Amino acid sequence: MAGYADIVIPFINTQTIFVIVLLLALSFYILKQQKQNLPPGPRSLPLIGSLPSLAFSLYRTGCEPETLFGIMAKQYGDDVISFSVGKKVIVILNGCKVIKEAYQNPHMNDRPTSPVLEELDLDQGVVFASGKSWKYQRALTMSAFRNFGVGRSKFEGNITEEAKTLIHAMRQYNEKPFHPFILIGNCVANVICSVIFGQRYEHSDPDFKHLLHITSENANKIGSGAFVLFVRILRYIFHGLYKAILTNFLSFKTFVNGIVAEHRHKFHKNNINDLMDVFLNEIEKSTENTLADDSGCTPPDTNNRADFIHEKSLMATAVGLFLAGTETSATVLRWALLYMMTYPEIQAKVQQELDLVVGRSRMPKWADRLILPYTEAVLLAIQRIRRVVPLGVPHVAAKDTKIGDYDVPKGSIIVSNLWAVHNDPNIWTEPDQFRPERFLDEDGKLRHREEFIPFSAGHRVCLGENLAKMEIFIFFTYIFHTFTIKNPYNKPYSLKGVSGVTFSPTDFEIVAEIRD
Repeated sequence: MAGYADIVIPFINTQTIFVIVLLLALSFYILKQQKQNLPPGPRSLPLIGSLPSLAFSLYRTGCEPETLFGIMAKQYGDDVISFSVGKKVIVILNGCKVIKEAYQNPHMNDRPTSPVLEELDLDQGVVFASGKSWKYQRALTMSAFRNFGVGRSKFEGNITEEAKTLIHAMRQYNEKPFHPFILIGNCVANVICSVIFGQRYEHSDPDFKHLLHITSENANKIGSGAFVLFVRILRYIFHGLYKAILTNFLSFKTFVNGIVAEHRHKFHKNNINDLMDVFLNEIEKSTENTLADDSGCTPPDTNNRADFIHEKSLMATAVGLFLAGTETSATVLRWALLYMMTYPEIQAKVQQELDLVVGRSRMPKWADRLILPYTEAVLLAIQRIRRVVPLGVPHVAAKDTKIGDYDVPKGSIIVSNLWAVHNDPNIWTEPDQFRPERFLDEDGKLRHREEFIPFSAGHRVCLGENLAKMEIFIFFTYIFHTFTIKNPYNKPYSLKGVSGVTFSPTDFEIVAEIRD
C-alpha cells in the first residue's frame, strides 16, 4: 500500500485536482442536460453554453440571427429549438402555431430581467414589467387609450394633423431629392407624444431631435432579439456596447423625468389630458388610500395600487411606449416608400384605387380602409415581407412549464421568430416575392391570414396595435394621394435592410412628385 502511495502521490498536484474537478463538473452538467427534455439545439458547454456554436454559425453563414434560427429549425426538424448562453436557456419559436400556444400559456407572460433596465428602473413600466405590476398597468393604460380614443376615429385628428405636417414638409423640397428618414420619424413620434405627453414638438426642437437620435441609435445597438439587454453574460462580452446603450437610456430617462416634473406641477384631477395625467391621478388616489389605511379608517388593500403605480412606473411606461410607438411605425412607412418606389406599377394601382374611392377633392379617412382593399393588402404585404421586429419582444418562463412535449425551465427566455413565420414557404408561396394579392380573395376583397402576426400574439400582444394600424394607413394614404414617389437616380436601392431591434432599410433618397 505504501508503495502504491509512493507512486501515485507525486502526480497529485494542483493541475491534476483541477482537471478531475472539471471532468466531474462536466459529467454532472451533461447528466443534468440529459435529464431535461429541452427542445433540440446545439450542444451546450459549461459556463459558456452554446456561444461557440452560435458564433461560428453566424460567421459561417453571414446571416442575421432570425435567419439562422429558421435554418436551425429545419436542421433539428422542429419549430421549437433551444440553446444556452452561459446558464441561460433560450427557446426560439419558429412557427405560428407554437408562438400562439406558448403566448397563451399564463406562465409565459413575464419579461426577462435586464441589468440595463433594472439599473435605471425602466423594468417597472408596462412594456417591461411582469406579474401583477404588468397586469395592473396594462389595464390602466388600455383604459386610458379607450378614453382618449387611441386607435379609433375619435383620435384620427391627432394623426391627420401630423400627416398634413408631413405632406407640407415634403412639398417644400419642390420635387428635388431628399432623405425621408428623419422627417418620417419626427411626424410619427409626435403622434405618440400627443398620447403620452399631451403635446407635440417642433421638428427643430433640439431636445426632440436628440431624443429621436438616441432612440434610433439604441434600436440599432440593441440588435435583433434584444439579447444584449436580457442575457447578463453578454454585458461583459460586449461591455462597450452595453455602456453606450445605458448612456442613451439614461439620457432618455432624464428627458422624461423633466416632463413628469412639469406635469406634476400643473396636474389637476379634473383636467386629465394624457397618459401621464392618468398615472399621476392614480398615484394621488394611492396616496389618499395609504393615508386612510394608516388612520385605520379602511382595511388594508393587499393589491394596493401604490405597489404598481408610482413615479418610477410612470417614467418607465412613458419611455417604453415612446420606444415601441416611434421606431416601429416609422420603419414600416420607410419600407413602404422604398417598396412603392421599387414597384411603380403597384404604386400606380394604389393611387388608382385612392382616386376611384376617395377622389381628388378630399384626403383619405380611417373609415375608407374598409373600401380600399388593395391599398390595405399592399400595407399588409410590406409588413409581411419586411417584418419590422423580426424576433419580437422576449418573454420569460415564470415557472417550470412546457411547450408541447418539451420542458421549459423557469427563467428560460422565450423568443418568437416572427420573421420565420412570415417567410415560411409552406404558408407563403415564394415568400421572397412582394405580392399584395396574397391578402386578397378571388373577389378582390381583403383576406385575413391567421399566420400574419406582425404585432405578435397572446396576452402580451402589442399595446399600440390599433394606433399603429391607424398611423400607418393614414400616413401612407396621405403620401400617395398627394405624391408619386420616384427614384431620383434610376438605380435600384437594396431591399435587404439592416437588422436591429427593428429591421430597417438602409438610407435612401426619394423624389416626391406632386400629383395633379
